[in-house]
Amino acid sequence: MIFQISPFHKSFFQNREFYLKRDDLLHQDFSGNKARKFHYFLEKEFLHVKRVVSYGSNQSNAMYSLSVLAKMKNWEFIYFCDHIPTFLKQNPVGNYKAALQNGMKIFETTNRAFRAQSLKDEDTLVIEEGGRQKEAEFGLKFLAYELQKDIEENGLQKPFVFLPSGTGTTALFLQKYLSFPVFTCSTVGDEEYLKKQWEMIEENTENFPKILTATKKYHYGKLNLELYELWRDLKNQTNVEFDLMYDVVGWKKLLENWQNLDGDLIYIHQGGIKGNESMLQRYKYKYDIIDL
Repeated sequence: MIFQISPFHKSFFQNREFYLKRDDLLHQDFSGNKARKFHYFLEKEFLHVKRVVSYGSNQSNAMYSLSVLAKMKNWEFIYFCDHIPTFLKQNPVGNYKAALQNGMKIFETTNRAFRAQSLKDEDTLVIEEGGRQKEAEFGLKFLAYELQKDIEENGLQKPFVFLPSGTGTTALFLQKYLSFPVFTCSTVGDEEYLKKQWEMIEENTENFPKILTATKKYHYGKLNLELYELWRDLKNQTNVEFDLMYDVVGWKKLLENWQNLDGDLIYIHQGGIKGNESMLQRYKYKYDIIDL
């Protein structure tokens, strides 16, 4: 598979101009930041590898992307998660359903990271949760080069990048290869959580992106009508569908800080649209939203 350069265009939200890097359009089945993180494993030959093992949540974007990678490489894919609700088992949807269709074997465990690492051998690749590992640098270097070209072609004089973070791997390596500021925010834990994730794979703290915070905390994966309404407004005003798990929290924190950020904003779309299927279903049931 050869990635095409993802589109880059001007957009507006709440009467504010920004530039959007459409990594959701990289490839039909392999897109967003997970495609960038796993580009190394797609590009390189692993003649000895017969299976890939990872762990995380039961609707993880990384889980789906790895299932696509495993299918392309003809590898067995084993995945560990904490819990799979009975309803989801009986009514598969979203990333969970798509990964199963790609041949994923999923197991519930109270110690998912340990179980994954216990399977490591010469025939097995073990991928950290969310793709938090040094190999992610390979694909993110390509993204940084694309952004530099986009900036030159569009004549941006004072660019800065913003993207939300889970493990923060994408933001970390982008800052390493870009000469202008990269801003991010945590969607999983707090500021210290994000820094600890970075320290696991990068010793040079000078490469750490700048972290934006907000007055209100949002719990990872928890439904919030305020976030749904923001997602709907973004879709209506930009004609782009964003991710309901990471992007909307990112936008919420960005909007609170935007007035203090000087320059041309570049927002990197996180992909993960397939995961919206399960999130929208949950919103519909909880809030009885009729326009879904």
